[in-house]
Amino acid sequence: MFQDKQMRAVIRISLVVFIILIAFFIYNIIQKKNLESQVEKKPVLSLTTDSNIFKVDSVEMYSSANALNNSDVQGDYWDLNLYQFTDLAVYIDNHVSISDSTQKNTVKELYIDNITYPSLPKKGNPKLYYKDSKDLGIGIINEDKLISDRLDFKVVSSNNSNSEEPQFYADCSNPMLFSAINHEVVKSFPIRNTNSAVIFDGNLLLDATILLSTIEYEVSFTIHIINYLDEEYTCTVTIPIVLGDENDVNTIYDGSYQLTINDLSTNKFYKKMEE
Repeated sequence: MFQDKQMRAVIRISLVVFIILIAFFIYNIIQKKNLESQVEKKPVLSLTTDSNIFKVDSVEMYSSANALNNSDVQGDYWDLNLYQFTDLAVYIDNHVSISDSTQKNTVKELYIDNITYPSLPKKGNPKLYYKDSKDLGIGIINEDKLISDRLDFKVVSSNNSNSEEPQFYADCSNPMLFSAINHEVVKSFPIRNTNSAVIFDGNLLLDATILLSTIEYEVSFTIHIINYLDEEYTCTVTIPIVLGDENDVNTIYDGSYQLTINDLSTNKFYKKMEE
């Protein structure tokens, strides 16, 4: 009799445990289905579609060199502080040729930030500046144009231009202009002060026996575009500062070096997701 009661108690306990396990299993299945349903209902952005709105089309580069005189005293020798500069024209394509201008592909706001140097030169100290269009190709240093953190462009129509301040046309018909300047490539370079004019260009680097491999580097920054639908698109570009071709047939040693890059490793803009 006692053994029968024990057996029935064991069976009841086993049934209770079995029912709890079944209920827990069913609960997990329901929770999983609810989660999958929520994920399916959440709108998913097509990066492929939205990345076709804007892209970095090309980067035109003009590289040369210049120098500052460390001394105001004119003697038999000048003491020069050499620096190398590369002017950059960054072109953005909004595919107007594919479709007419719309609120989606027309720029309302534009700025850059997140300036970094993924690959630093062995010599010098690179900094990024905004460049006036009238000063392109001229190796000047204007500390008022230094981009320390962020640079906002004033977006204007193409018939309203002022090169002295950062401006960008709403239809993407003009480039963003910058100057990447590598300061103090040679802090002190004595050169004889003769009656003949000293040419202040890339020849100075050859005279100072500076290997180009020691002053090549990369500059990177993030471009932000807000269109007239208040959608934000971003693209982080990395631009290699190249000072000569692969065979060294044409280099900055010739005075200047020009290059157009059409195949940046990253050139597509992606729509920023709302948090």
